[in-house]
Amino acid sequence: MAGTVTWTRYDRRSNTQNKFNVWEIVATYVLTDTSGGDEIKASIPINGILQKIICKSGAATGIGGTLTLAIDDNGDNEIFTAAGPAETVTSKWSVSEPVSGVIDVGVDPNDDPTAGTWTIVVTLRGI
Repeated sequence: MAGTVTWTRYDRRSNTQNKFNVWEIVATYVLTDTSGGDEIKASIPINGILQKIICKSGAATGIGGTLTLAIDDNGDNEIFTAAGPAETVTSKWSVSEPVSGVIDVGVDPNDDPTAGTWTIVVTLRGI
């Protein structure tokens, strides 16, 4: 069985006179020792400009704990990829990528933890 993923959208609009349409999506991936080491994807509807990608990796028991983060647009074109974010590290990237429709945010671990869970949180921010 593959791991699980859940995501939440947050409205971060300013309460000032100029209403900026700022959004944030947080996807949480949980891998177990039976996840199969396979890529897990979250399909997320977006219409805007992706500006910041943050990947925060928790500790993984018994492995080196690296992963590949990949984002595909609605045409299944890979618009972002980063190999090697390691466990217990937060990685940040600034991008400027217009997206609309459903994008796939995939986490591909190098291996499963040998015990417990490995939690990876991917935050997307944009306008």
